[in-house]
Amino acid sequence: MRIGRYEIRGLLGRGGMGAVYKAAMPVTGRIVALKVLKPAEIMEDLVGEDALREMFFKEASAMASISHPNVAAVLDVGDGADCVDGRSVLPHFTMEYFCGNLGVLMGETYEVERESRPLGVETSLSIARGMINGLDRLHYEGIIHRDVKPFNVMLAEDQGGPGKVKLIDFGLSKLRGERTPHPKGMVVGSPYYAAPEQEADPESADERSDLYSVGVTLYRMLTGCLPSGKGASSISEFHVDLDQSWDDFFAKALARDPATRFPDGPAMLAALDELEARWLRQREAVCAAPDLLAEPEPLKTCPPPRSKPLKAGLKHGREVFGLDELWRPECYAHGEFADQGDGTVLERTRGLIWERYGSRYPLSWERANAHVARLNKNAYAGRTDWRLPTVAELATLFTGRTEPGEFCLEPAFDPQKARLWSADRKAFTAAWYVDAELGFVWWQDLTCRFFARAVAG
Repeated sequence: MRIGRYEIRGLLGRGGMGAVYKAAMPVTGRIVALKVLKPAEIMEDLVGEDALREMFFKEASAMASISHPNVAAVLDVGDGADCVDGRSVLPHFTMEYFCGNLGVLMGETYEVERESRPLGVETSLSIARGMINGLDRLHYEGIIHRDVKPFNVMLAEDQGGPGKVKLIDFGLSKLRGERTPHPKGMVVGSPYYAAPEQEADPESADERSDLYSVGVTLYRMLTGCLPSGKGASSISEFHVDLDQSWDDFFAKALARDPATRFPDGPAMLAALDELEARWLRQREAVCAAPDLLAEPEPLKTCPPPRSKPLKAGLKHGREVFGLDELWRPECYAHGEFADQGDGTVLERTRGLIWERYGSRYPLSWERANAHVARLNKNAYAGRTDWRLPTVAELATLFTGRTEPGEFCLEPAFDPQKARLWSADRKAFTAAWYVDAELGFVWWQDLTCRFFARAVAG
């Protein structure tokens, strides 16, 4: 299937305005996200064909006008005037493609109110900072996003720090002072994330409305829960290491009255800087004075990790891998690791030998296998039996916690290389991977880039 010059590789998502496809660019084969204007009938009836077309190209124009590390770039626009093979091409535009997004990282589903995975303080603050920086760039140009939520926050896995955050989906955005062609009573934004004033009157949304959505997202990243309808619940109920200063932050970020919220992105960033400084001081104090009387957690008795790769579809993946509803192991059999000084780490309980450093760069699944082949060709650490690990073997790297307590331990592996390919396949075009930092399992297509960490034994 082709749309214009682009070869379609799969459907990424569908909404009222149309669909987003994974596509390959001509000649180079670069993978992009291609958004097509093909609205549902009810949207055409409510808004009108001309108004939808105007909104569609306004989104492309708004994104293309911004050059910022935290805003996804528009690469090409097709206005629908061209014909290919005698057929007219639907209006479309292409954007940078990213495999990961915050919704997947959190384990959020379309049943938004269900519990999601907490991400840990430092990861949550880093992502929130990237979101605010991207929004501040939009706000500087007078653009209000109006649909800030986890699934509109893409994550560039091969970039570190806040730069990995990429805002997308400007279909509901507006210019400051502009009136948008929405029918009376039409909801603009996403339930649970939209600010109260935006739900009541979409035209009243301003910078503070977008920052409210960041506050909801950050609260959820830290706790795995949505704030209550009357404002944020005390965050210490969910995270015992966060004190009153965090409650004060969320009381301001999630205030129902916009006048009492953070007025702009720089003000919210300054408050986050203070919270992070307090958190780092607290962490340093805890790690400097460990509880010497605390007994280590005993290693749980879990089934021996499977070493033979298998193929498991999404429907049966949780059962096959022994995972809970948030795709985390039901039994954390984390191992006892010892650096052997030759670039390998011994897992003492099971006798597995792990490559300590892993691939220098994130790789496609095919290149991850090539990395393993290179280790064997070069007899790395004197061995030629290196292989990509299975999901079960990778799960032994999980601690079962992101914080606190575990952050005091010296990691046996590079924590920046947390997302690791497994040898297990989901389908012909997809494989399973793990996030060893946050402790969950998920899948991606083979062209996505994660790190490879080989195992032997």
